[in-house]
Amino acid sequence: MNTTNKQCFDAHSAETKVLFPFRIGVEPMKRLLIASFDNHDEYEAIEPQLFDDAINGTGIRVLVYRRDKLVDVYYQKGVRINWDTFSIGSGIDTRLETIIEPSVFQISDGGVNLHVVFTDKHKRVVELKICEKTTSKKRLTFLAPVGNDITQPKQLFLAFMKEFDFVARANTLFYAKVGDIELKPSGFPISRNGKRVFFARYSNKPIVGTLNPVTASPLIVPYRGEFSLFTDGMNITFGPNGVTSISMVYEGVDICVDFEKGVPNLFELKEKILYSDNWTYRIDNQVVTGGEFRLRRTMSLVKMQLDINKEWVPKGLPFSFRLFTYFASFFRKWPTTYYWEGSIDLTLANRMQSSWKRK
Repeated sequence: MNTTNKQCFDAHSAETKVLFPFRIGVEPMKRLLIASFDNHDEYEAIEPQLFDDAINGTGIRVLVYRRDKLVDVYYQKGVRINWDTFSIGSGIDTRLETIIEPSVFQISDGGVNLHVVFTDKHKRVVELKICEKTTSKKRLTFLAPVGNDITQPKQLFLAFMKEFDFVARANTLFYAKVGDIELKPSGFPISRNGKRVFFARYSNKPIVGTLNPVTASPLIVPYRGEFSLFTDGMNITFGPNGVTSISMVYEGVDICVDFEKGVPNLFELKEKILYSDNWTYRIDNQVVTGGEFRLRRTMSLVKMQLDINKEWVPKGLPFSFRLFTYFASFFRKWPTTYYWEGSIDLTLANRMQSSWKRK
């Protein structure tokens, strides 16, 4: 626990309990690539993901996006998945632990070296091999619109792609097949560094920040007037009116939610008074999204709403890509289609009912 002499809230001289309803987190991932295809009746895209961490285990998971918007998930034995919080597309159809061999996934200054082979639920061999050789790789930072296609979200899921780029066409071996059908990779209308690219995009350092998974319980924090304290993997900072920020560091990158005035102690909320405040979600010191939250207490029941109204504003992108996100506005606007609501009975304060919805 880190403390200073600065006193917050009401400068409690004795320990009190602070009830706080928000949690941030991170979904660790080493790298990912998603390749789109034009000519298959069933499969739309294939996304290998590489893990090596204490939460998700070690190995490769492959998401297969179907044209009916459902997703099939294939994963190696060493990979762990929390199905209670994992959601993608219009839902997951197949979940299958399988052998993925070869299972090569490397990204260097020269580009992508990927080769995965597995058997799908129809007993067809699926292969994706990409060997890219390029000398021009000034990569980007990009918010992937993963959440745009999720119809039943279980958390706010912000895939902030550092070291992001597209696979170059020139000097690249690109081979993919499903059974006897060779897949045709989709093209992308915008060039990168003056070169044509496939609609195959990747990140060598994805930072996936989350907010309030539906399985989360509220925090009950022992408090003695500290400026900040560390609990449940988060650093919590206090101000005169309550919690002013929650933050964590992953792979040297700050993930933080700031509250403009502060979130008051829910135990001390006055009845039938609406409390509202603005909030922002930052990753790597860049504001990704934000909005307003509202709290109201009626007897022992506290109802909460968290609305997202702040679009992502791309920074550091080439002009052509900024123009692209302007016309394809869902890249910027998709977070604003999310809405969270929850409730806590103060007599059962360690439990919270909550849900994410699409507007």
